Amino acid sequence: MTAKAHDQPQLDVTTVRAIVKKSVDLLQSKCIRLGDVDPDWRGLFAASQASLEQATSRRAFEAEMNRVLAQGRLSHVAFFHGSGSSAPARYAINATFCPACLDGSGERWMFQDVHPGGPAERAGIRPGDILLGVNGMPFAPPSLPTFPLGQDAELLVSRGDGSTAKCTVVLPKAPANGKPGARPPMAEPTSVTASMLEPDIGYLRVAFFPGVNGQRFAREFDKAMGSLGDCRRLIVDLRGNLGGFVGSLRLMSALTPERIPVGYSLTRKGADRGWSRESLPCIDRLPEGRLDVLRMALRFLVLNRDRSVRLVTEGLGAMPVHGRVAMLINEHTLSAGEMVAAFAAENRLATLVGTRTGGQVLGGGNFSVGSGFVLRFPAAAWFMWGGAVVEGVGVVPHVEVPAHADSRKSRADGQLAAALETVQAL
Repeated sequence: MTAKAHDQPQLDVTTVRAIVKKSVDLLQSKCIRLGDVDPDWRGLFAASQASLEQATSRRAFEAEMNRVLAQGRLSHVAFFHGSGSSAPARYAINATFCPACLDGSGERWMFQDVHPGGPAERAGIRPGDILLGVNGMPFAPPSLPTFPLGQDAELLVSRGDGSTAKCTVVLPKAPANGKPGARPPMAEPTSVTASMLEPDIGYLRVAFFPGVNGQRFAREFDKAMGSLGDCRRLIVDLRGNLGGFVGSLRLMSALTPERIPVGYSLTRKGADRGWSRESLPCIDRLPEGRLDVLRMALRFLVLNRDRSVRLVTEGLGAMPVHGRVAMLINEHTLSAGEMVAAFAAENRLATLVGTRTGGQVLGGGNFSVGSGFVLRFPAAAWFMWGGAVVEGVGVVPHVEVPAHADSRKSRADGQLAAALETVQAL
């Protein structure tokens, strides 16, 4: 979609006022409160009413709405038009970046996490490559590229040996037999991959937790674990984890033989009514077959329609790796990936290696606010069972190991090396 098309038609003041009013009403009634983070949405938008009414194009209005929303200091908040078709790199091509200095060219973006099976990895891009440009347009910090969904992109990258390469990144397309105007799907990397690093040390790379009921991830996780045989030590790599939700319960359950509380989500309604964590509907087992799926759907889509819920591990029994697990995290580990890391740390089930996670652990929801615009905001807060809040704080590793840009020439993974050393000592 061109910028000109995106900016049309123009918005009139009456439309802007109606959209702002509906947005504020939703935020005031449904957006979660989290400790001292309790935004006065009505006051924030009232202070910017004039600038909002002056933003008459879609693009300008989106930008101004997002500027006001950012003042609320909550993650999972966004305002966009339903016809929009761009996404950040982590979702569009399944890769993350960190700033790095390229000899003679100043600061650039270095590929940090490149998930197996994602568009970037399939295009031949590897961690340590430097992004020089996208579709002929240069990008350097602090400006990050976004990618139009359904449209292939040509990336110019610099390799560790000083050479440059053009990589065509192929993005998923909308099905030809789909509805007219159907949006292309988001790219999905391989959710979990497994390999052996040493005769007794297994390695699991967990990119995200797919599926609304967790069944798909549980199946893929069990298959990956089974391929490791009887390994006695395990490294779980959550760096750049894209998130998800309930499927993460299978990974957390694999860390302990017992049924122990994980944490709970609480909506604005639950918080206002003072619901206790013990009273919340409990998920302590992921569905195995179609009947289990139907039961879960009946329970949470019909009987308990609120998103307040508590998680308890499944009690999978003893495994050889218990007590000998290292977990890799970084600043791009978000959402359900952070839930896993926080659970492992709170219950001393793994040694965390890497850098502090991003601190974005809220349950977001999309709400239509008129004229094709969508408002996304957190409709459920996440709390660890002991009361800790990860949102805005992140999870701190036990062994801090920054990613070093100067290792890109050798493609050495210092964080993985530290995790290997850590788990060998367990």
